Amino acid sequence: MNLSHVWFKLVAVHLAAMLFILSCPPGVAFAGLVSTEEVLAGTDARTQRARLVHFLERDEVRAHMARLGIPPREAIERVAALSDGEVARIAGHLDTLPAGQDPAAIIVGAAVLVFLVLLVTDLLGLTDIFPFVKKAK
Repeated sequence: MNLSHVWFKLVAVHLAAMLFILSCPPGVAFAGLVSTEEVLAGTDARTQRARLVHFLERDEVRAHMARLGIPPREAIERVAALSDGEVARIAGHLDTLPAGQDPAAIIVGAAVLVFLVLLVTDLLGLTDIFPFVKKAK
C-alpha cells in the first residue's frame, strides 16, 4: 500500500463519520394538535398588548401621565409585565370608552355634509341655491 491510498482511506473514514453525525437529528420534536382558539388567543394577546403600548405612546396620554407623576417608560414596562387576561380586560375597556373629538371638527364636518347635499341637489336641478352651478335642463 502506498501512502496516498492510506491517506485516501483515512479521509474517507473521517468524512463518513462526519456525514453520519451531521445526518442524525439534533433533538426530538413533539407534535400535537393545537386548537384554533389557542392560536388566536396567543395572537390576540400580542395584538392587544401592542395596542395598549401604542395607546400609551400617544402624546396626550404621555402628557397626562407626566401630570400624574408616572414615567411613560415605566407604564410601558408594566404593560409588558401584565398577564394576557389583564391585557384583554384593559383592551376591552379601551373599546368601550368614548373617543374624544373636537367640537369644532364636528361642526365643520356637518357643514361640509350639508354643503355637499345641497350641491348635489342643485346639480340635479331639484333646488336653486348656488348661482355658480350650471343647472341640468
